[in-house]
Amino acid sequence: MKKHNILKVVLLSILVVLLCTWIFPTASYQYEFIVDERAQLGIFDLFAYVVELFRYFPYVILMVLATGIFYGVAYKIPAYRVMLDKIVKKFAGKESVLLAIMMVLIAAIVSVSGLSFAILFVFPFVISIVLLMGYNKLVAASVTVGSTIVGILGTTLGSSTTYYINAILGIEVQSEMITKVILLVIALVLLIYNVLSYAKKIKNNTDKVLEFVPASASAERKDAKVTVVEEKKVDSPVKEKKDVKTTSSKKTTSKKNNTEEKKATTKSATKTGSKTSSKSTTKKSSTKTRAYDLKSKVETKVTVKPKKKVHTWPFVLVFDLVIIILAIASFDWVGVFNIDIFEQALEAVREFEIGGFPIFAKILGNVNVFGEWSLNYEIPTLIILATCFLGFIYGLKFDEFLDGVVAGVKKAIRPAIFMFLVYLVLVIVTYNPFQLNITKFFLDITSGFNVITMTIVAMISSIFNVESIYVAQSTLPYVASVITDSTLYPLLGVIFQSIYGLMMLVAPTSVILIGVLSYLDVSYGQWLKHIWKLFLQLLIVLVVIFFIIFLI
Repeated sequence: MKKHNILKVVLLSILVVLLCTWIFPTASYQYEFIVDERAQLGIFDLFAYVVELFRYFPYVILMVLATGIFYGVAYKIPAYRVMLDKIVKKFAGKESVLLAIMMVLIAAIVSVSGLSFAILFVFPFVISIVLLMGYNKLVAASVTVGSTIVGILGTTLGSSTTYYINAILGIEVQSEMITKVILLVIALVLLIYNVLSYAKKIKNNTDKVLEFVPASASAERKDAKVTVVEEKKVDSPVKEKKDVKTTSSKKTTSKKNNTEEKKATTKSATKTGSKTSSKSTTKKSSTKTRAYDLKSKVETKVTVKPKKKVHTWPFVLVFDLVIIILAIASFDWVGVFNIDIFEQALEAVREFEIGGFPIFAKILGNVNVFGEWSLNYEIPTLIILATCFLGFIYGLKFDEFLDGVVAGVKKAIRPAIFMFLVYLVLVIVTYNPFQLNITKFFLDITSGFNVITMTIVAMISSIFNVESIYVAQSTLPYVASVITDSTLYPLLGVIFQSIYGLMMLVAPTSVILIGVLSYLDVSYGQWLKHIWKLFLQLLIVLVVIFFIIFLI
């Protein structure tokens, strides 16, 4: 695996976009297609845009670091590693079932709630489970990235993903809902099939697990084996013989023990001058020698301490509660179902007073209502608060807590920086919008609506604009001016939504993909070699469905 591979991919992507500003003139659409001069960005321009990154996208680093801190502290809590082992043990022999369950849950959450970026909060947990079950990093990446991409591709009610697409085209969230559900199901089936087929081939051909899970999570199994050996009583030579065999290879141990028994018997008979028969002498001496050997071996290997009972339910409760709140807080309750209960609830909390003092309004501060939570501060704040609460209820010392925070930041800082740098591509193409030249070129190839050219336009726009919001803002106004038949707009919405999700599976500007590959230290080329079949299958399925909808 080449060093700094992901960083090289990110920097190369930035360089390509920078060169495009020298090749293509800027183009925009404001009631008419406007072509201007080439931007031809230089070195100082590039660094000036880095400043803009900190202005508009600091939440990327904040969110990733908050997640890293949560798991850094979680690794200090015994309940977390016990929970991991319990899950793995419960699904022993049924690992494929657990893989499928995790993929379905992540895809469903993303599809329904629109939690497309913040879902990375569960990634370290899922990755730990996958690796502990005996699978490699590519399986872990496929489960996390793949299921997230499927959820985006088949977005149903998650309006935060499709809000600008729907707004620009003037369509509702429920438009083409049956088509979206079909896309979600088919994509999920293909993902599960491909992941399980590959996972079956490489089972137990694992990468290093301890890098991504608490160090004692796998070591506990070894301790348990030694404890069992130590607690066994020496009732007879036969039982002792079996116990000794469990601590070393069967043949070697039995031969050594027999030799030691004979020597011990001979020495015992010579020194004591016993008149007993050779059989009884051998038997007694053998028993004592084996018991002594067994005891000494165990004592030199490990000192077993009485273990305190670890309660995992508080950790499970807090972890699940965070996920539920993230999903609820990201869903547009008013826009989709016209439900304002959360607005009323927040207002009631803010207006509650004790002695004329709005206590909860002051404690909470400036927080948005559920449905309007953002990555800027609400979601990272929730994760940090959950981290502090877990450290408190599990009695972590302050130094232990800080050690966990530092360890989590160290693990998360590299993915955070790489994901942050990906947004530099978005800043460049936003301030220097050259991609409409490419869009116009493909749309001019055919007259009117064409599934193939529209798919290509959506693919190119998704690569350059990083987020679906900017894909819609940069491309759809001009597309809508060319395709004037509004009956085709629901199909246009499906195309841009699903193709954006598909491209995030392989694009070097996919923030989620870059983050996961960097975290797992998997090269971009290795990922493409692994995932290209699934990408091609999904592309074919999408194009076929687009044609069917268009013909209908």
